[in-house]
Amino acid sequence: MEINVRIAEERDVARVATLYERLHDYLETHENHPRWKRGIYPTLANAEEGFEKGWLYVAEADGELVGSVIYLREQGEVYSQIAWPKEVPGDNVYVVHVLVVHPEFFGMGVGKAILDYVCTMGKEHDIGAVRLDVYEKNASAIRLYEKCGFSYRGTIDLGLEELYGLKWYHVYEKLL
Repeated sequence: MEINVRIAEERDVARVATLYERLHDYLETHENHPRWKRGIYPTLANAEEGFEKGWLYVAEADGELVGSVIYLREQGEVYSQIAWPKEVPGDNVYVVHVLVVHPEFFGMGVGKAILDYVCTMGKEHDIGAVRLDVYEKNASAIRLYEKCGFSYRGTIDLGLEELYGLKWYHVYEKLL
């Protein structure tokens, strides 16, 4: 299966929102590793905001939407809690946000293709690092990030305990 990752077009926003809903359907009947909640996160509003800022990307295989991601060009202040091993200016970082794989394509390389794409894109734009955070008990995502060369850098509180009941998130980084 050949996976193509590209920046989203306006027509993709609704497709990504549908993908979010399909993932929520799946998570309601299976182990919900990310602990995402329908109507709270991720939602159409996340896809719309990502698109409006030029940060929304889609992954397709044979014309079908198989994944999506939002790559932020800024990191939150909470990331300053991490003792990064190499100083990379804040504006020289991509932050992976809302990485989603269609449930029918789990284990088929979609997540890896998306992460490979952001790293390639980062190198082309002289980005120093790609960073992300992941709920501490999201073992499947952690395995993916480590397999793709991301290194654990610390644990932070994103302030989401009241909304999600989740306090601790692991932070990962891949130097480019």
